[in-house]
Amino acid sequence: MHSPIPELTVSVGAPRVVGIGYPGSVPMGLPGDADAQRAVLLASLRTACGIAEPGGRVDLAFEWPPDRPVPRPPTPPPIARAIMRRPWLYLKLLRGEIPQDAGRD
Repeated sequence: MHSPIPELTVSVGAPRVVGIGYPGSVPMGLPGDADAQRAVLLASLRTACGIAEPGGRVDLAFEWPPDRPVPRPPTPPPIARAIMRRPWLYLKLLRGEIPQDAGRD
């Protein structure tokens, strides 16, 4: 699994984790940059196929440039809006207790 937060992804039991140093809002790269996104995707797939043991983790060499602003979506995704309104849902989410109605408001 490709993840911008590999520590969390490993902690919830993903069988193989490919970490990347990109912000969560752009885990594959900048919108519209198909060549860079393709490079990340191919590297993620190749790396994941090379992780032999369940629970393994490999971090890709891609890093977000510190001077580049992080694009933000115009509106937060439903789960983020739910957590902003009901912060205790975040702890449930970390425990793997996914609230069925979290995105409905």
